[in-house]
Amino acid sequence: MTDRGKSTAEWREFEGLVARIEQDAGPLGLKVTSPDRIRCRMTGRLREVDASIRSQVGTSNVLVTIECRKRGRKQDVTWIEQLATKKQAIGADRTIAVSSAGFSEEAHAAARHHGVDLRRLSDVSAAQINTLLHLDFVLFTHKRCAVARVGVRRFRTLQWTVPDSADVDFELPSDTDPLHPIFCDTDTGDRWCLNDLWRDVQQATSPYMGIVKGEPPVVRTACFPYPGNVTVDTVDGPVQIGDVLFSIALWLDVEMVTFEAARKVEYGANTAVPLQRVEFASRESAAGDWRLSLQAPKDARDTSQIQTGGNWPGTDKT
Repeated sequence: MTDRGKSTAEWREFEGLVARIEQDAGPLGLKVTSPDRIRCRMTGRLREVDASIRSQVGTSNVLVTIECRKRGRKQDVTWIEQLATKKQAIGADRTIAVSSAGFSEEAHAAARHHGVDLRRLSDVSAAQINTLLHLDFVLFTHKRCAVARVGVRRFRTLQWTVPDSADVDFELPSDTDPLHPIFCDTDTGDRWCLNDLWRDVQQATSPYMGIVKGEPPVVRTACFPYPGNVTVDTVDGPVQIGDVLFSIALWLDVEMVTFEAARKVEYGANTAVPLQRVEFASRESAAGDWRLSLQAPKDARDTSQIQTGGNWPGTDKT
């Protein structure tokens, strides 16, 4: 519901931010989806909403839809009437209309008549944020790894012993593609790659245990023994192997996001105390959507009023 001239990433971020605010403001058990598609009661077709909130009150299921507009001017009565029609068509119990620029007086009157809740979301300065929400910075830790060495020992019929790092017959080239399936089980035909070995290591052990943040890389080696039924592709053709000594360089980078760099917004209606929110987000695209947030009423005086949220590896996103 945003301007077509704006990039998809920009308006999707606006919608996602609204969804996160509503998620953190509500009780446990809310299911917030952004965007969502809901079947129209009249046509049977799916219609998209910017976000939806589903909850259960007693024995009843409640559906609230959220529609957003990030534009430079106040939204007028036309949009509210469109949302009221859509609300009825998809059977929503309530609809929340969010604007970055506010609403006209006629829009407020129409919203009251149609049961549409109006919200405004706007950026605020650090000086306007409740001091309870001030954090100097947040640190995000990023796990890093790189293939250091892949040593291979040919299959031998002697009694197996743990191979020494120097006890290898050859090494794979340093430019070996970690995603290329170079290993083959000659009994089943299954193939796998170096990246699959790395996944196996992470499932079986905690490879980063003891690694110190910000320190130089540490090289750790895992041994993969095979009973004579595995080959590896080489420039001279497949070679029967007995052991793979897989060495990985591991380190932990620390990313600091300061309070000044965090997203600071205010969200609410004209008739109530707005919520203020501070979001610290990782700037590294490879990290995915990593965030830590603090949210509280603008006039909050106690830390018990702060709601925290976040999204990082290991958190439940349902």
